[in-house]
Amino acid sequence: MSVDRVTVGSVEIARVTDGTMTGLPAFFFSGIPPSMYEPALGDDLKSNGMIDVEFGSFLVRSSGKTLLIDTGMGNKRGSPGGRLLDNLKQIGVSPDDIDVVMNTHLHVDHVGWNCIEQNRAYVPTFPNAEYWVAEKEWLFWTSDPGLVSEEGPYLASDVLPLRDSPQLKLVDGEAAITPEVSLLPTPGHTPGHSSLAISSAGESAIILGDVAHHPLHLERLWIASVDELPRTSRRTKRALAQRLIDEQLLVAAGHFSSGGFGRLVMADGRRNWRTL
Repeated sequence: MSVDRVTVGSVEIARVTDGTMTGLPAFFFSGIPPSMYEPALGDDLKSNGMIDVEFGSFLVRSSGKTLLIDTGMGNKRGSPGGRLLDNLKQIGVSPDDIDVVMNTHLHVDHVGWNCIEQNRAYVPTFPNAEYWVAEKEWLFWTSDPGLVSEEGPYLASDVLPLRDSPQLKLVDGEAAITPEVSLLPTPGHTPGHSSLAISSAGESAIILGDVAHHPLHLERLWIASVDELPRTSRRTKRALAQRLIDEQLLVAAGHFSSGGFGRLVMADGRRNWRTL
């Protein structure tokens, strides 16, 4: 059984799922032929030719604050997600308990529980939380009316209602949420994508966001068809993968179906993902 909770110094990180989807490998490994990805996937490739991808969020406790990293698909419009709030409740956490919601980026599967509908309006699900988003990410998804229209209703229900809310906090660069947890710009999947860097009592970790949907994105530096900036994405993967190896950082990966915590190591001259 994979690990669902770790500690990094005095910081606690728990993986909390919103559900699982299945998808075609070609969607996640853009331009890679089946002759390459099928043997590389091994047991992760299902008999129907699909792979599982988790909608994983992370609950982080640091310096007296409770942080929620990404909010999954949500339960709107027949979503394949919808389990996040119930799973938080099972570990004793209510929406009122969250001090900070941090969206690594603003794709549909990371903002689904940002807001809920009340009295025919969408309001923040987590009433006491600041909502942290990289300013570059926010501007990319909200400034172009054409893009807002193209992306469909999820921006209208889960992102734009925060625009005039005092709970929204737009940040630039490596902003510190707590003394132990900071945003780490990792662009490519989206222009303002951010990961989370955690450092406490001599121990360190990275919460990836969508730098990688599958371990092969770190091992082979393959990109996904939904990477908005493919060349930048590959550069980010390469640089971050090297850092993970050099510093032997603990990794928290929300989309990895085989386990959300692990380390990237060098074995026989190749990058290799090892699940905790």
